[in-house]
Amino acid sequence: MDKKVQTTYPRPKKEILRIMRAADKNGQLLPVILEEFVQHTFSMPALWESREYFRKLGNEECVRYPVLFSHLALLSAMTGRLDEARAYVDAMEMALKYQASENTIYHEVCRCATEIVMPYTTDIRFLKDVFWLIEHGQVPVANLTLSASRPGILNGFRDFTRFGRYLEKYKDVITDTIEKLYGNAGKSVYEIMLAEWNYQKNDCFRALVLVTGTIPLIEQEQDMRCLFVALALQMKILIVNGQTKAAGPLVIKIRDRIHKTGWEELNTSLDALECLAACYDGRQEEVTEWLEHVAPDENHELYMMDVYAYLVKIRCYIQTGKYMVAHVLVQQLTVLLQQGNRPMDLCECYMLSAVICYKVNDEDRMFTELSKALEIAKKRQYIRLLADEGSCMAQMIFAYQKKYGTDGFTDKIMQFAAEVGRHFPDYLKSPIEYYEPLTKTEEAVLRLMGQGMSNSEIADILGKKTGTVKFHSNNIFKKFDVTNRQQAVNLGREIGLL
Repeated sequence: MDKKVQTTYPRPKKEILRIMRAADKNGQLLPVILEEFVQHTFSMPALWESREYFRKLGNEECVRYPVLFSHLALLSAMTGRLDEARAYVDAMEMALKYQASENTIYHEVCRCATEIVMPYTTDIRFLKDVFWLIEHGQVPVANLTLSASRPGILNGFRDFTRFGRYLEKYKDVITDTIEKLYGNAGKSVYEIMLAEWNYQKNDCFRALVLVTGTIPLIEQEQDMRCLFVALALQMKILIVNGQTKAAGPLVIKIRDRIHKTGWEELNTSLDALECLAACYDGRQEEVTEWLEHVAPDENHELYMMDVYAYLVKIRCYIQTGKYMVAHVLVQQLTVLLQQGNRPMDLCECYMLSAVICYKVNDEDRMFTELSKALEIAKKRQYIRLLADEGSCMAQMIFAYQKKYGTDGFTDKIMQFAAEVGRHFPDYLKSPIEYYEPLTKTEEAVLRLMGQGMSNSEIADILGKKTGTVKFHSNNIFKKFDVTNRQQAVNLGREIGLL
């Protein structure tokens, strides 16, 4: 007799899509959705990729099974449509009123477990729902997970980094609450959050001690999501302190764990983190490869679980000289993040917007965007968030202090950003910045060269002598370290001048 193959959950995204397509074709969509997304653990990417099938469900089906409103609310939150997400939660609450009394606790758990990960939920309501779950013994909550992007974000939506200053003061209460929510992995969750807080304050060594000390405990609990965040934080600390060679073995270790546990939803953030290491090292070929073939596509629906990857993608756009598309993406994210409780990601967006403005010599707007970032960063003590941008941040802060004066906070950022810059002089340096700048006349000569014009034709158009055009051409060759016109034109296209 054949042995029954044991299914491992969460299922891979491709397998879920195959199952959903077959169910839709055979008219079995509702029972299959209930089986795969209610009865078993599922990954967020699998839910996201199945969104078209959920949207085929009728209102009557959702009223009969109110937990499905929870999935629809999650999908709406993933796209940043928070009003729509709220409406689904309200619909679920309404539907629960018509359910049998014996199901009251179960359905209240569904509502609370959904609301605690919604960005629109206030902190007071969040805590009220959390303590209700604890009081009724409905913990640990399966879908209350650490994000792949920030240790303090639950399910990629809520950001608790702003409460970092209270972590040590209220350690016992916080630890007890987290352990009840997360189960045995709770102590490790607290240690990771504390490590992130210490890292942001620039106590990198203590952060590293905390995170490396808790990794063996997490491995014992076999909690892949917590382990990923711990290893990713360890990797980031090593990278910004000049230890990018240590990133390679960690990436291999994390990929091995993901493969063994099936948590493929972590791959996107891991790929982005690996690409960020390449950005710091100035490995442009790897940056371009990730940007063109691996990075998430923002030209369709923005998937909020990939915010970390989008933020890395903005940096890649900057590093490859694609300032216009970088600006478009940062504005898209900013609009969505302003709606939710995401101060760290919003601060990062303002900072990256300032970097883009700095690169295109829009100083006034650079000051405006940098001021927004500094306002949030100073309030939340996000020192490393800004300082990790290296030389570019140091130069912006220098200009900012020259205009607005110095203070202790910007002095710290200047100091630490300069240290990162010394480790990584090529970070955020676009291709054009590797060459001595051309004068406006030289740029005009290069553009006309690119149109195939001779020196005499260029001279006629610019109203100059042919000898003068030759002089400017030779200057271009010297600055570009090339020997002829075609090489100069090719390089001009490569670095974005043409």
